[in-house]
Amino acid sequence: MIKNKTLYTTTFYNINFTNKYYYSSSKGKKRNEHPIYKNKTKESIVELENQINKHSNTQIEQKEKVEKDFNIYNVLNKENKKNDLFKSMPRLKNKPTINNDNNDNNNYSETSNINQLSPSSTSPILPNFQSQNNSIKKKTQLMRDFIQESLYNKDYGYFQTKEVIIPSDIETPHLSTFANFKEYTNYLHYIYKSLEHAWLTPVEIFKPYYSWSISNYIIEKFKEIQSTTTTTTTTQPNGKLKIYEIGAGSGTNALNILNHIRDNHKEIYDCMEYKIIEISKPLAQKQLTRIKQSHPKLNINITNANILEWNQTQENDECFIILTEVIDNLPHDKITITSNGIFESIVDSTVFETVKGKENIIQKKQISGFHREDSRPLTDPIIKEYLEYEKSIINGSSSSPSSSISIMLNNLINFYKVNIKSFFKGDESKYLPTVCFKLFQIFAHYFPRHHIILADFDELPSLVSGENAPTVQEKIPITTGEIDNPYHIPGSNKRGYQSIEREEILVQPGSCDIFFPHDWKNLHNMYCYTNKDRPNFQSSQVVSLKHKSFIKKYGSNYLDKTKTKSRYNPMISDYSNMSFLLS
Repeated sequence: MIKNKTLYTTTFYNINFTNKYYYSSSKGKKRNEHPIYKNKTKESIVELENQINKHSNTQIEQKEKVEKDFNIYNVLNKENKKNDLFKSMPRLKNKPTINNDNNDNNNYSETSNINQLSPSSTSPILPNFQSQNNSIKKKTQLMRDFIQESLYNKDYGYFQTKEVIIPSDIETPHLSTFANFKEYTNYLHYIYKSLEHAWLTPVEIFKPYYSWSISNYIIEKFKEIQSTTTTTTTTQPNGKLKIYEIGAGSGTNALNILNHIRDNHKEIYDCMEYKIIEISKPLAQKQLTRIKQSHPKLNINITNANILEWNQTQENDECFIILTEVIDNLPHDKITITSNGIFESIVDSTVFETVKGKENIIQKKQISGFHREDSRPLTDPIIKEYLEYEKSIINGSSSSPSSSISIMLNNLINFYKVNIKSFFKGDESKYLPTVCFKLFQIFAHYFPRHHIILADFDELPSLVSGENAPTVQEKIPITTGEIDNPYHIPGSNKRGYQSIEREEILVQPGSCDIFFPHDWKNLHNMYCYTNKDRPNFQSSQVVSLKHKSFIKKYGSNYLDKTKTKSRYNPMISDYSNMSFLLS
């Protein structure tokens, strides 16, 4: 299949794009060497080119019809403003302004919403069109901003419009009730089939033991810190355990950790603080209500905010930051490495919206216009900074990056030309975890004495081309077949839902979950690199463990309780594609 440049994915009025055509700039390739012509006869090549030309003409006619129907002029050549996810977040060499207000209250507080992070960069709309009920906008975004809006836009984003968190009142069977591996996996199959969008995480499947294992690690590390502080300084240690959780979902992990500390370490529990930073306002409110019911006197603070926009009080005490299955949904940038240099991927979109209530037509009429991926020479400072890190790590250098952008870019281009094994095979595409890179910088600056507990995927299957490509997954109702789900959830589709894996990121925004694997060695190095300037930071204290190793070390007391009747233990045998990053 040809590497894509344009992808039409949805329905335009009554026009169905059932056949997806992919286009490539074919940089650095002769015509007869391009994959489309591989193993093709002369006749089949002519026939294929005729089909592409015919489809291209059809697209032009359809576009003209749409523009006529909407009574607008062509504004494609109008200069667009850059839509930057990090507009309010400069490189942290210039330290962000810190708000010194103290918000340590037992309540829910609201700050910014994620959609404020990337305001749409659009072409101007003509006055006679604005007076109608609909509007059409054209915008250009970096790949990370397109993914950001697809997942988090407040009007149509996947996580803003879908029930992706399993309801807390759904009880999962105890693992000891399953006969064997087959019965356990059948249960997961049927429960996933019953859930339209929600998924089951290790926190939910292995509750409360998975969270108790995390709690054991925190308590062990906290006591170690207290002991070290007492013996090496003349001042008394703070003695207060502070935990931050980023994206706490339904609150199950927080609730089980707090229950465990209360029942086993009462002296620590009585004066501890638990703070959640949650981007979803409904989830933040549910978390506070649920946790307060079991822990009414504890110092609980839940802030409805986007951690990527964090500008609250700097936390100068020792603290723990928990992230479980969070960074896989952080947007990535995409670059293409060619014989002509490094290019960044952008997405040109035509978006249809309703003027009333700023509600996006995507959800109401199931049309989203079209999105076209293109590339341009590398200019984005976030991508450049990340590539500086990659180069310094591979070269084994811990010195500061060069201040000369031109020298740095020349070095990067030369580096990739020399080191990429498949360079002469053609253009190479790669997804970069630039947002996670900035997240680690935020942790280093605003939480300079933090200890991280991060669990996520180190490997995922993907149909999307490119190194470190994401899984793009959509769930659709099953409309035919027998009703045979023994774990059917009341209120859901009786036949259930099936997962469809997509081959491209440029799908209808908000329709799919987009989640990335992380090269764990790179993630480990990236965390050490972004935190190297913290006071008393030692990279030797940063540890990476596979899921199984972590559970065996910190959850060994619970392994007898998580076995099936055949002695198969899902808590250590399942999720083999997950790892922990600890500091």
